[in-house]
Amino acid sequence: MSRSADARVRLVAASAALLALGAPGAASAETSNEPRETVAEVKGGEVAEAPIMELSPPVVAIDAPIDDLTFATEDADGSLTNAENDEERVVTLAADVLFEFDRADISDDAGETLREAADILRREADGKTVDIDGYTDAKGDDSHNQALSEDRAKAVEKKLSELIGDDADVTFSVTGHGSADPIAPNEIDGGDNPEGREMNRRVEISFPR
Repeated sequence: MSRSADARVRLVAASAALLALGAPGAASAETSNEPRETVAEVKGGEVAEAPIMELSPPVVAIDAPIDDLTFATEDADGSLTNAENDEERVVTLAADVLFEFDRADISDDAGETLREAADILRREADGKTVDIDGYTDAKGDDSHNQALSEDRAKAVEKKLSELIGDDADVTFSVTGHGSADPIAPNEIDGGDNPEGREMNRRVEISFPR
């Protein structure tokens, strides 16, 4: 499994852990542990107000070191996911936003997504080597997918270089992986899984923190 694919696996574990820990916004009103000041108490047939004890937060065991957790934000349209842990940052771009079907030319709809990625690199990747890794889904011939993933990664590198210009000193390393390292199943029970294949068609931009 590649480093960036491993980061995505840690992201899933982190999301589950944050929910269990009661991260802000993770719990609904029915499950909130926030204490009330008083509670109705029945004594001798009469109802009285009595103080309620404050509840302690739940103790949750996490089967991973804290510094392995990955936190991420995603654009509303899902075109860019920005994930990080203590070691690296991984920016994932949805290939269906960047390219037309089976093409490696940057589409007209990709401008905003690539500008956002370039802004991240300007702020955080100055003086660093940035890996750009292209991936396809499992449809089609392996050799075709390998070439397509390389061409798409090169197209993203070229566009990011243009957008960054002289604003930051960034060195790019470009690799195509074809259908390797899927982050979702291309098939489920032997049947096609279009949603999973869509997630697998991506370009990942990663660099050390």
